[in-house]
Amino acid sequence: MMEPIMMFIIATIIVAILLVAFNKQQEDKVSDHLYTNDVQQLYQLTTAEYKINALENHQLNKFNHIEGTEMPNIAQELDRLTTAFNNGEIPLNELNSRLDYLLNMFNTDNSGIMQAY
Repeated sequence: MMEPIMMFIIATIIVAILLVAFNKQQEDKVSDHLYTNDVQQLYQLTTAEYKINALENHQLNKFNHIEGTEMPNIAQELDRLTTAFNNGEIPLNELNSRLDYLLNMFNTDNSGIMQAY
């Protein structure tokens, strides 16, 4: 009579161990995914910083005239974009896209800066 109960207890322990191992695997997968997202966010922040620096250097080193046409002030555009980003009004990937647009608009040499998405 004790034999079926012992078999049930042993089977329950084995199932519990398997569930714990499976749960650990799933937690590791989620952890790896979160790490990947953190790395991507860090990359996008670094890229945005380089783009902002390139635009600020352009503002300092060149005139804001292209073929006699007055161009908007880079500093005002950067202030508007960074304020919107800091207030959570635009996401990081949109900030990078708008910085790309400014770099292209002001014909800034951004060949060393990769677009981040």
